[in-house]
Amino acid sequence: MTRYRVKICKSPEWRRHRAATLGVSVTSQNCQGEKFAAILAFAAAHFETIRIGVTDALYRHNFMAEGAAQPEARAQADALGAIWLARHQNIIDGCQVKPRVVRWAEWYAHSDYTEVMEGFQQAYRASRTLREAVDADVSKFYQRQGRKPSSMEFDHRRDFPLEEAAVLTLQARALPGLRIYPGTELQSLRLMRAGLVPEAPRGLEQEQFARVQFETRKIAAKPRASFG
Repeated sequence: MTRYRVKICKSPEWRRHRAATLGVSVTSQNCQGEKFAAILAFAAAHFETIRIGVTDALYRHNFMAEGAAQPEARAQADALGAIWLARHQNIIDGCQVKPRVVRWAEWYAHSDYTEVMEGFQQAYRASRTLREAVDADVSKFYQRQGRKPSSMEFDHRRDFPLEEAAVLTLQARALPGLRIYPGTELQSLRLMRAGLVPEAPRGLEQEQFARVQFETRKIAAKPRASFG
C-alpha cells in the first residue's frame, strides 16, 4: 500500500467504463514512484483492461524549442521514457491486472497516424476556435515559466498539442474508455473531445477524461512500549 489514495475529480460517470488508459507524463512528479503506484492500483481495482500510455517521444518538441536538433531531441525524449520504465517496471509487473504498456513512438507506425496528424494540422489552419485554444495552451506553458517565447519556441511548442491530439485520437479509437491523468487537460483537447471543433478528426469523443488527485493516507501511530 502506498502513502496515497486516488480521487477522481468531476467525472461522475467514470464507473461506466471497463477500460482505462493511464496517461504518463514522464516529466511530471505526479507520475512518479508512489503516486504512479497509487494510480495503477486504483485502475486495477476498477477496470478490466488497463493501458499505460508513456508520453516520451512527444517531448522532443520541447527539446527542439530549446535549440536541439531533431535527432538529438528525439534521443533525449526516448531516454526519458526508458528511464521512467526502468524505475517503474517492478510496479507494473506487480499489478494484479496485467497492463499493456505503449510508448509514444509506437503510434508513429500506426496506419492512420499520418492522415490523422495532417487532419489536425489542417484543422488548426481552418478553425479559429482550435487555433486560439492551441495558442492559448502554448502561451500558458510559457506564462508558468514567467517569460514570453521566441517565434521558434512558439512554433515547436505549437506542434506539441497537435501531435498529442493525433496520438490520443488513435489511442481512443483503439481502446475507448476512461483516460486517467493526474493533471488538467489542455484547453484544445477539451474542446475537441467535446466535439466543438468539427474540422478536427474524430475519435477523442470515444474517451472520457478524468483528472485524479492524491490524498495522503492517515497512518496510525505505533503504540509505545510499556515498561511499567
